[in-house]
Amino acid sequence: MPAKTNAREKLDGAIAEERQAQRDAKQIYDKLTAKMWAYQTGSGPAPTNEDFEQWSHAVEQRVKMKQLGIRVDGEPDA
Repeated sequence: MPAKTNAREKLDGAIAEERQAQRDAKQIYDKLTAKMWAYQTGSGPAPTNEDFEQWSHAVEQRVKMKQLGIRVDGEPDA
């Protein structure tokens, strides 16, 4: 029985990490769009290359999850 418990704990941990990664990706997107809006309306500096790189990395991770057939929170089933 301990093997099943250990496997379940690993699965629960992986699920928790993925959910946190999804929340982080959403925050990155929200931050970038807010910066873009501020820049376009003249009330803030332009987004940096680092901002776009972080967003690009977050998008790549979402694409990988979809390719694996894993539903991403907040998106409809395909």
